[in-house]
Amino acid sequence: MSTLDLIDVTKTYSIVTAIEPLSLKIGDGELVCLLGPSGSGKSTLLRIIGGFETPTAGKVLIDGVDVAFDPPEKRPTAMVFQSHALWQHMSVFENIAFGLKLRGFSKADIRRKVEAGLSLVGLQDYANRRPSQLSGGQRQRVAIARCVVLEPKILLMDEPFASLDQHLRDRLREEVRQIQKTLGITTVFVTHGQDEALSVADRIVVMSMGRIEQVGTPGEIYATPATPFVAGFIGDMNMVPVTVSNGFVDIGGISLPAPLPEGPATLAVRPEDIVLGKADTAAAANIIRIVNYGSFIKVTASLNGLQWKVQAPKTASIAEGATLSLSVVRYQIFRDDRVVFRSDDA
Repeated sequence: MSTLDLIDVTKTYSIVTAIEPLSLKIGDGELVCLLGPSGSGKSTLLRIIGGFETPTAGKVLIDGVDVAFDPPEKRPTAMVFQSHALWQHMSVFENIAFGLKLRGFSKADIRRKVEAGLSLVGLQDYANRRPSQLSGGQRQRVAIARCVVLEPKILLMDEPFASLDQHLRDRLREEVRQIQKTLGITTVFVTHGQDEALSVADRIVVMSMGRIEQVGTPGEIYATPATPFVAGFIGDMNMVPVTVSNGFVDIGGISLPAPLPEGPATLAVRPEDIVLGKADTAAAANIIRIVNYGSFIKVTASLNGLQWKVQAPKTASIAEGATLSLSVVRYQIFRDDRVVFRSDDA
């Protein structure tokens, strides 16, 4: 049973607040992604968990024990860095064995654990190679094996695939997910890539400006963003300033129910929640750009001066310059930095 509880953790540098007071519970065997743009505080928070940064205040509880002010080597954690951080003069075997030697394991135990680690990451035949003889993906597998052989209670990963190409990144994150599930190890994974977070996480913690914006499953974060920041950061979203009047918002011929007090607000619509059809309504949009992604078509449509991103089926017959109707089938409305209406809830 390995749980992680952050209680009122904060971090300041002189007059700059990097992490506002936040609390977060991570369950046994859970893979949680800290997701946010550069400067959001996600890597700082991960380094606080790992002991590479000291919090200004707050508690870091691992299985109920506060380790907030313990150095990294005294914590039951292990971190996989973006840079691999491998010893270039050592073989793959020696790199993986290094931490085990420091902890005083016998030669027999070290060999057994290293061989098991190599097997776990699919590098059984690479034990005698140097890091310089490996590909980027193989080096990252060695870094992962070096951590898991230590049998940490909490595995920390700081953008481990950021330096790899897209194809390799996709493959490795699936492998890491499988390894994590096989071992049942509690994992905290930092990334700024929303696709990465959506594809591997049990839960996502969206961060901005040193605070948590929302915590939820990938499906919850995508379908029901709690703030305008989350709505705009996760996936494509049409964010349109509107005015609520007489229980409706009107956007260039599109009138949508909005049972709210009158005043300004922000309408949020996913591209896949817009339908294009024959131009037989007031909401006639001009198709100004089409990009074919193979599995779907991304369309940019202009309606009364506003541009809309629309996701259409790959079988749709749409041409640039055409005029088509634009209708919204699902939407959300934000006001005062929070969601105040979802059409699905009406």
